[in-house]
Amino acid sequence: MKNLRKCLLLAFVALATTASAQFVNSKSSSSSVSSRFTSVTTDGWNRLYVSYNPSKLKTDIRGADDLDMKGFTLGYLRGFSVTQKLPLYIEAGVAFQYRAYSEDYNDYGYDVTEKMNAMSLNIPVHLLYRFNVTDDFSIEPFFGFDFRFNLSGKYKIESGYGGGQTDSEYNLFDKDEMNDALGIDAFKRFQAGWHIGVNLSYKPVYFGVHYGKDFNEINDHVKVATTYITLGYNF
Repeated sequence: MKNLRKCLLLAFVALATTASAQFVNSKSSSSSVSSRFTSVTTDGWNRLYVSYNPSKLKTDIRGADDLDMKGFTLGYLRGFSVTQKLPLYIEAGVAFQYRAYSEDYNDYGYDVTEKMNAMSLNIPVHLLYRFNVTDDFSIEPFFGFDFRFNLSGKYKIESGYGGGQTDSEYNLFDKDEMNDALGIDAFKRFQAGWHIGVNLSYKPVYFGVHYGKDFNEINDHVKVATTYITLGYNF
């Protein structure tokens, strides 16, 4: 994951440097680009996308393991032009996100299954530069922030022995249930974090990868880090 973050950061810096050179050169020569998805335009755009997002609940407690979760995101973005001279844009939108975790193990003869799931509403906001390779193809590095409202979350333990089974389910955001039954703090409803990534856009279709991490803890000594692999449509 560290290598992914380094690659995204290097790509962002390299493309931003190239973009600056492109802008300087554009002062001495003019050109026209036919596609509104790769040209400097004040019209903006809309995007619908779906992402596969493996997440990690990272803890800073020594000896404790991080928790891996799988999930997906369905979202919408709107792009707004920042300047008429550079293909620099602000994108903002809203997305629904689902994450889940499941693990089976044996504990002193008991077959145990732990399950956890969470649903949230995300509001991403970022600054994006569109580097035009051709009239139809562009590379779009971006950096920004996420604001997440956790809507619901469940933690379930299924324990079986000798043909019998006992199920226990808890609300991750209920203080009484989490403290009394599990002895840990309830999850927080609001998260904020940063992200960095890059899109490859071809005509109305784009593919993107980005990585982000929360500023604040979702639980005591736990922060969420997420990778997004995205396929979307521009219109």
